[in-house]
Amino acid sequence: MEKKILVQSITHLNHNVVHLVTQKPSGYTYTPGQATELSLARPNWKAEKRPFTFTSLPDSEALEFVIKSYPDHKGVTEQVPSIEPGDELLIEDAWGAIEYKGPGVFIAGGAGATPFIAIFRDLAQKGEIKGNKFLFANKKERDIFYKDHFENWL
Repeated sequence: MEKKILVQSITHLNHNVVHLVTQKPSGYTYTPGQATELSLARPNWKAEKRPFTFTSLPDSEALEFVIKSYPDHKGVTEQVPSIEPGDELLIEDAWGAIEYKGPGVFIAGGAGATPFIAIFRDLAQKGEIKGNKFLFANKKERDIFYKDHFENWL
């Protein structure tokens, strides 16, 4: 079911990745690693839904997303740099099959690291992060985001 949320803050993590904090609808639930379909509540953009992973924890009072902007893609990610606090977004119910099943070596590239943000944050909070490794690659050093977080967690 579609829900309207307001952007509370947007922080640039590097040249093309932002950390977006929004309102959390009352009763909205998800698990670490899950995603939602998100669109901009703007004319001509409401139907342009794209999947984005939650980077906040389910018990947080806000929803958080880390989103990479692709200026050459004609869609939602192209519009990310224009999002401002107070803007309205639309989200659907949470979905996804990425879930933690035990200690291991996890591999991700670029924006593919986003499901692991909430998963590792959750494990660190519970004191259960031990025994996990994370291999994370980017094309260029300037593309790296959340490096300090990953190093602190793991």
